Amino acid sequence: MKKVLLCLVVICILSISAAPCLAESFPEDFILGVDVSELIAQEQSGVKYYDAGGGEADALAVLAQSGVDRIRVRVWNDPHDAEGRGYGGGNCDTSVAAALSARAAALGMGTLIDFHYSDFWADPTRQLAPKAWAGMSPEEKREALYGFTCKALDEILDAGGDVDMVQVGNETNYGMAGETDTLVMAELIAAGCRAVKDVAARRGLEIKTCVHLTDILKSSRIAEVLDALDAAGADCDAVGLSYYPYWHGSLDRLARVISDIRTTWKRDVFVAETAWPFTLEDGDGWGNVIGDVSGPWPASPEGQLSEFMNVCRTAAQAGAVGAYYWGGIWTPVGPDADENWPIWEKRGSGWAASFATGYDPDNVGEDYGGCAWDNQALFDFEGRPLEALNAIRQLAGGSFPEGVEAPEPEEDASAEDEGENLVLNPGFEDADRAMWIAKSETGEVPFDYQDYAADAHGGDIAFHYWSKSDMDFTVEQTLTGLEDGIYEASAWSQGGDMKDAELTFYVISGGERYEQPFMNTSWANWQNPMISDIPVTGGELTVGAHIKCAALGWGTLDDFSVIKVK
Repeated sequence: MKKVLLCLVVICILSISAAPCLAESFPEDFILGVDVSELIAQEQSGVKYYDAGGGEADALAVLAQSGVDRIRVRVWNDPHDAEGRGYGGGNCDTSVAAALSARAAALGMGTLIDFHYSDFWADPTRQLAPKAWAGMSPEEKREALYGFTCKALDEILDAGGDVDMVQVGNETNYGMAGETDTLVMAELIAAGCRAVKDVAARRGLEIKTCVHLTDILKSSRIAEVLDALDAAGADCDAVGLSYYPYWHGSLDRLARVISDIRTTWKRDVFVAETAWPFTLEDGDGWGNVIGDVSGPWPASPEGQLSEFMNVCRTAAQAGAVGAYYWGGIWTPVGPDADENWPIWEKRGSGWAASFATGYDPDNVGEDYGGCAWDNQALFDFEGRPLEALNAIRQLAGGSFPEGVEAPEPEEDASAEDEGENLVLNPGFEDADRAMWIAKSETGEVPFDYQDYAADAHGGDIAFHYWSKSDMDFTVEQTLTGLEDGIYEASAWSQGGDMKDAELTFYVISGGERYEQPFMNTSWANWQNPMISDIPVTGGELTVGAHIKCAALGWGTLDDFSVIKVK
């Protein structure tokens, strides 16, 4: 009998040792969502989507079959002009959200409703009040916001939508509905949360509320907003974060912010937006927001897959409850911009139609047109599903795709709270800017301290330059009284129309000059040149930027940083 037992034990051990390695497990209750706000406008524009077998299919059905269990849909109050012509970007009013949510529910998917409380795009650089709320006091806006939220949510639910979460505002770090005072904004968010809870209670439903924030490199601002929400008594269940690796730092940074919010403010956290390009090519004759990338992944289908998988894994490990991919179905209307123009204008499938200029002249102006996100969709330019969708299916099944490795840990030198920033007035927000010295080799420096949040990396003001003539100038600040040690420095830059350009971020210390070239590529595509391992022994360091380019080049510099690391 003992020999038999011994043989069984040996057989078991051999069986275990010969078994294949188990795949990395993944939490099966982790939300896997995709923002599909533009889908109806896309379909009305003649865009086609296909399933993995090559057959024409409903994009929502393809997402559901790929393991996506939630959709996210934005809601603008009234994205139309006086003649009823849509502003574009999907013309996403309540009726659009209701139709998409009902279709998703029929496929077994829940909905996150994303109220912008604006008639068009709302983000950190613009939070315009709806036309109907113009001239209202904060108290009147709270009442209007409460009423709009109740009415819109009732309409979506009556249509058959399965709403399990409502986002009260979009990327509300610096304002909402035209209000920029943090406490006033928090009170508006509190009113929206109260409206959601009242509708849910009346209908016997459980609907969670969330606030949406971005720019995780500025965690002190996130803290100010969350503290204000607590002070306003906002019944907010969760915090959604935007995380785009080309703008928002490393995965380690994302994990730290998620963990901090969970432990300090005791709220659920999820990634409300993320994306990565599967190509750097353009699919519709209208330029892309992201035309170049630097980071741990290439701009390829495999790189897109790795980005989203790593974001999901990092978020889950930090305790987040889910992640949503942004712009997942925003594919090209067609390859030719001239043929696309009338369709974009009529159907609203481009980022903005000309009719939006009257509502938002500062941000739209004459820059209306097509989709600038088509190279980051989850379907290729012909509407065929990309590799990332197959990987989502594996996550939904409770296992992490094999072969997707986490990138090496990175340090976030650009994060404001990694150490004390020793630069005085680093973002040019204070009126006293005497510490900054601008010098030109071609005459007067063609710059101003521009008060325009859309062109600033943080806050409202940035160092802005433009000239009808060639430019060759520097702007710098000399720091004194520094401790001996090792320092690192960085800055942020964006701009365009760069011809014959040489842009250099530099530091001078101990008679040595350290340089980091960079290049502005397009509006809002922020570059973040950094210089590390700078020795300081004489107590003095100069940090600055040298801009040399042909006439009509333009850009802004903002948020300089010098931090002692050793």
